[in-house]
Amino acid sequence: MNVLIARTIEECEQWTDVAVVVDVLCASTTVCALLKRGKKDVLAFGDAAQAAAFVQAHGDFEVYSDVDFALPHENNSPSLAAKSNARKPALVLTSAGTKALEHLKQASLVLMGGFCNFYALAEALAAQPKDILLVSGSLFDMADDVEDGLCVSALKDYIQGIGNPQDAIVEFNNTMRFGEFLHSGSKTAEKDLKTAFKVNGIAVVPQVSFAPDGYGVCHVFGQPAPQEWMGKQPSSAAPEPAPQAAAPAEETPAPATVPQQPAPVQESTPAADTLQTPAAENTLRKEVKTAEKNLQAAAQQATTRLKGFFSGILKAVKEEKAELEGDLGMAQKQAESPKTAPQNQFEDPLDRVLKKSERAPAPQENHPARPAEPEAPAAPEQEAAPQPSPVQAAVPAGEVTFSREAAAGLSNKKRKKAIVLFSGGLDSTTCLYWALAHGYECEALTVSYGQRHEREVQSAQAIARKLGIKHHLITLDLPWLSCCSLVDKNKQLPDIAVEDIPKEGIPSTYVPGRNLMFLAIAGSLLDAVGADAIIAGPNAVDFSGYPDCTPAFFKAAAEALNRGTKTGVSEGIEVLAPLMRLSKAQIVKLAANLKVPFELTWSCYAGGKKPCGHCDSCKLRAKGFEEAGVHDTSLD
Repeated sequence: MNVLIARTIEECEQWTDVAVVVDVLCASTTVCALLKRGKKDVLAFGDAAQAAAFVQAHGDFEVYSDVDFALPHENNSPSLAAKSNARKPALVLTSAGTKALEHLKQASLVLMGGFCNFYALAEALAAQPKDILLVSGSLFDMADDVEDGLCVSALKDYIQGIGNPQDAIVEFNNTMRFGEFLHSGSKTAEKDLKTAFKVNGIAVVPQVSFAPDGYGVCHVFGQPAPQEWMGKQPSSAAPEPAPQAAAPAEETPAPATVPQQPAPVQESTPAADTLQTPAAENTLRKEVKTAEKNLQAAAQQATTRLKGFFSGILKAVKEEKAELEGDLGMAQKQAESPKTAPQNQFEDPLDRVLKKSERAPAPQENHPARPAEPEAPAAPEQEAAPQPSPVQAAVPAGEVTFSREAAAGLSNKKRKKAIVLFSGGLDSTTCLYWALAHGYECEALTVSYGQRHEREVQSAQAIARKLGIKHHLITLDLPWLSCCSLVDKNKQLPDIAVEDIPKEGIPSTYVPGRNLMFLAIAGSLLDAVGADAIIAGPNAVDFSGYPDCTPAFFKAAAEALNRGTKTGVSEGIEVLAPLMRLSKAQIVKLAANLKVPFELTWSCYAGGKKPCGHCDSCKLRAKGFEEAGVHDTSLD
């Protein structure tokens, strides 16, 4: 079972396994609140015109909408939905979440969720035997709804057994989006935030089935959908097939008999022994017409898929052309106004937070498990709630980047091969053990570039021998790297208090372009040996401030690898950084669970026989073990 994150709308339209729509503010949370309230009829529309026509025909529906809607309606407010009339049916119309549902009709199972049902949703997904596609509502909306992306990443991480939703909420509280929503003018904004971000506060998992007219029918996962919306409406005892679905749908108390579910034609075809010839001919005609319609539908579907295939190729070519034209245009603009810098297209929400503070966000240091502001909607008491066991054989979590056509191909491989960037330190060793635990066939890659702590290379060799995996050790001789204290032994290593490390900017231990070189070498090795993924251990929470350890850098590097390698352009490469959003204490706990031999790992920059205890790496490692309550056997 693989867990993927949707990157394009086309990917959603072609998905045939389990799909999850995440629209935190507010479609997913509103639907959860309505079902929790006890409503039996909750419908989801992505098209305003279709929704308006439906409401005009069914005047008893409550409407929750965040788009322009001519008919009376409530705002798309989870707090209002939680207080609604349980007996009245409801309709939800949004610009993102419910629109996403329209593109997932090929999926075998569609669920909705967010922070409000986080643990319940994770438990439901962990039990699924099929692949899972996590779909952010922001993919279908022009707004910068960063909370959807954060929730999707947190959910993916949690299913894999690492990370927690509280960290994602801390990140959200440091974004502009948080303040903008809070001061949006809506009277219910503060209550909606608390409802949407109270982790597992609404432990209901909505399942979405699709009516013949295309709208979504929401019901509690595991329970059947209300049948009055799911099929051709029963036509009482009338002999003529009346295709007017709206009239019977107005009858709120639907018949409870299950045999009414299939289409009327199929119900009436096997008549009793008294079947007369005209009736039999009429039935035969209907069956022929039905067969013709099925053939036409199949042909249309095949045509659509074929068009989608070629349109995908055409779109890729157009994107390449637009990118080249954009680069030329940008070069002209820079020539005219050299002070104007282009915006980084790979920047993500976490990276923006890091840039604001120039280091890891301070609120995470002070409050690692809850939001920094009093309005923060996180619920610390949920930490003690029972959590579902992690999936043992799934695509790893972290920063994952696919090429445009990669997701389907990679997910179909039963056993994937990974190149693990392996220094012999705590983080990279944890990544190696983690990749093996998740079913990857691993080859380790270690680079000796003249680092003063050559002792880590010995650790890498010892761990690789212990695991019995193939180990590639290469040497780089780049004289200019002596500009940094991690290479030049004559330069003094920084000795800074651990709480001041985030305030010091880029330290002298930064090795120019190290991770860029490592990823390029790993991409070359991947192409040569036929691997599928590159796994590395950067961290953007408890780290020394290196610019090549941020999510934005790894996303950009992954894009380059997927464009500049044979495997990337033909099948797609996964570039995984599973520790990116974990604190050092969380990494230590993960390593302990994976039975990492701490005594064989080496983190110290000084490179002596014993760790110095004074460099950045030693201090961050000691901080992690202390906060995790785990003994570091490397000090014995």
